[in-house]
Amino acid sequence: MTPVLPDPLEELAPIRYNWTILGQGDEVVHKKTKVFFLGLVLLVLTVAAAGCGENVVAAVNGEKITASELSQQVDQIKAGLEERGLDFSGEQGKILMDSLEKEILNRMINNKLMIQEAKRFGTLTPEQVKEKVAEVKEQFASGEEYKSFLSQAGMTEEEAAYVMNLQEQLTKDIAPVSEAEAREYYEANQEQFSRPEQLKVRHILFFVDDGTNNYPVKHTDAEAKKMAEEVIARLNQGGDFAALAREKSEDEGTKVNGGLYIFSKGQAVEEFETAAYALSSGEYTGTPVKTEYGYHVIKMEGKIPAGQEIFAQVKESLMEQLLQQAGQEKFNQFMQNAKDKADIVNNLDVKPDSLSEK
Repeated sequence: MTPVLPDPLEELAPIRYNWTILGQGDEVVHKKTKVFFLGLVLLVLTVAAAGCGENVVAAVNGEKITASELSQQVDQIKAGLEERGLDFSGEQGKILMDSLEKEILNRMINNKLMIQEAKRFGTLTPEQVKEKVAEVKEQFASGEEYKSFLSQAGMTEEEAAYVMNLQEQLTKDIAPVSEAEAREYYEANQEQFSRPEQLKVRHILFFVDDGTNNYPVKHTDAEAKKMAEEVIARLNQGGDFAALAREKSEDEGTKVNGGLYIFSKGQAVEEFETAAYALSSGEYTGTPVKTEYGYHVIKMEGKIPAGQEIFAQVKESLMEQLLQQAGQEKFNQFMQNAKDKADIVNNLDVKPDSLSEK
């Protein structure tokens, strides 16, 4: 995820689960439609095997989920929500907490079932696991991001390899999307391909992380701010912004392109967007801009007028998008069938989420 974008979980509310497959490709964004092909999509809230003698809140085909495991996940999500300003005090807080626990348990149940099915689908040799792990690692910009993924997902490298293998086996026979099929979708969904006015900016980011955010680089607030100020000083002396972004920026998603980032209203975090819209073409921020990620230096390159993307511009990405959707649907159906046959016990008396579109 490019750090200037909003949190994709959007406050984690509502916390709903869809079976998520591991895929490859680029992010495709159209109006009212965001289809993320992030290389390896985050599989959150998978837990390790249950310990003995603990209070069991759920079981999936005999594999237990304990109260302590649920509590650990709830505490993690609750802390994130509180950082975003959600209040868990009072009567409303109790209602919210109850809902949170139930939804997270549903997610844990579904994730545990997915890991079971991945391992049941076939045994991988140590060499095959190594190959799949390498494929997973390649989809992350750094080793830190890869480790962060495994940590947040609660998955081992072997489990990630098995899930990728399951996806590949289930989707390998799906026929490529034809140009005619893509054009038919385009013609039927013209509104998805209208483009609002966009800002074309460059930015340089220095993360602020005390060790709790899992950012790829860790600085104190003072350190990151000083680094941003040093970049501004070099710009004031005639430094090239794009070159400095490639040299200094810690945002791996944009630094390779000289910090280039194109967005429309509502796509960037508020502080970043406000600072960018206040700039004139060619102007950069004279002081560091603080966001939840750290300190940015931003330069305005110009505005891209609103318009309609023609079919030729979106053909390739649309064909890939439709292929990914077909794979997701097949994966969903496989997992739905597995869930229908599974022995699932939920002691919070909540039926696991259906796989229907939310």
